[in-house]
Amino acid sequence: MNSTLRADLERLKQLAYHRVEWSGDLLRQIHRLPRKCRTHPAYGVLQVLRHWLFAPITLWPVDVDGLGRWVVDAIRAGRRLERPLVLLTELLGEPPENAAQEIVAQHEHQVAKGDYESLLMARHKYEFQEQDLLANPEFVAEWNRLKEIVDVRRHQDHKKIIRRRMVQERNFRPDFGFRWKKPAERFQEIFDAFCHRWNLYGMQGDRPLLLRLTVNLTPFGTMIFIPAYWSLDPKRDFKWRTITALHRARGVPRQGAKLGLNRLSRAEEARKAQALWNQATQAGLKGDQKFQWVMGGLGWHPRTDESKLKRLLRQP
Repeated sequence: MNSTLRADLERLKQLAYHRVEWSGDLLRQIHRLPRKCRTHPAYGVLQVLRHWLFAPITLWPVDVDGLGRWVVDAIRAGRRLERPLVLLTELLGEPPENAAQEIVAQHEHQVAKGDYESLLMARHKYEFQEQDLLANPEFVAEWNRLKEIVDVRRHQDHKKIIRRRMVQERNFRPDFGFRWKKPAERFQEIFDAFCHRWNLYGMQGDRPLLLRLTVNLTPFGTMIFIPAYWSLDPKRDFKWRTITALHRARGVPRQGAKLGLNRLSRAEEARKAQALWNQATQAGLKGDQKFQWVMGGLGWHPRTDESKLKRLLRQP
């Protein structure tokens, strides 16, 4: 194993959710491509995807692992990437900055352990609710009744966990249609109703998995989930400063009515500066004369530092 591949695998090991098991073989394929493949037009794209593999999966807007495998296959076969795939890779762009990745990666390790203590308070509300549930004879009776009707072991994963169907952001539920033909479909309908009745996201063996107050990053935003049983106290239940820092890790700028107006004003000034700069170029102006002419057109003082105009011209 070459040192670069070894270093890449080590980086992957530092991430949550067993990422080496997921993408380690893809990294090996990338590093072991024949030398002739490096002249393929998509080889540069593949290197960008390789860097995405080290980003926390929370920040992935698409399945980067699957996309990388598709590109590797195309390179090996000598095929050019089709136009829709090129567009996809261009829209994906470069991964987020390292500082953002480090913050989110640390958050992922906490989420993987079900630990939200750094973001939330009032854990006692969850613990009291869980104790009440475990001591509730009606809950135990209903779970036992379900087990009499269905062999729940057939629906457990390797950790003996059964999960209800997820409700997505804005309450979208693509698989919400009622299905009753197959035994697995019948069980899922019953189990979803059971979880709703007892505020669960699933069961692990005979242990109820009670819903928690959670804060989770997604590629598109930050989701805060408040269980139906939770008596919310916004000031005492959340560590807002920590949550805000986590949300802003992706480079979210400060906002507000005044700030918004200032940005609009600066954007308008940047457009005007660019137009004046183009006019000066067409007129053949150069050097200090060009800078003075543009700054005069903007109404700036003649002794304004030229670096201010340079920064304005770089603004999108």
